[in-house]
Amino acid sequence: MGGEGARILVVDDQEEIRDLTAAILTADGHAVTTACNGEEALSAAYRERFDLILLDINMPGMDGWETLRLSRADDDLASVPIVLFSVRGEVRNKVQAMQLGARGYITKPFTMDELTSGVRRHLAGGDGSAGAVSDDARSG
Repeated sequence: MGGEGARILVVDDQEEIRDLTAAILTADGHAVTTACNGEEALSAAYRERFDLILLDINMPGMDGWETLRLSRADDDLASVPIVLFSVRGEVRNKVQAMQLGARGYITKPFTMDELTSGVRRHLAGGDGSAGAVSDDARSG
């Protein structure tokens, strides 16, 4: 990426995935904050300005869809790029993500390279295509 790393919020209810994602992104030079649900994510986003939010869809309480909707409707958060990441790799989920204002979509499981290259692309203002990271040959 060059220069200083980005400030990234990683939101996932599964601690192992949250910690692994944070470790990969930290090793790639980013400053990472984590949250375990939508409510924590919005609270963190109001306290701190992030360059990118990686947001899981399936979470108890406020899920990723609702968190995305609320953030896009909020003047203070609407410009923060959000990339959804989920085990749901169906095209309809990717299309819905883009329609709701997500910058992109990363399908889990992902490799370190898929995660870091996808994050770099989205930070650089990637085209937001629905399968930017998840169109690889392996389907699961």
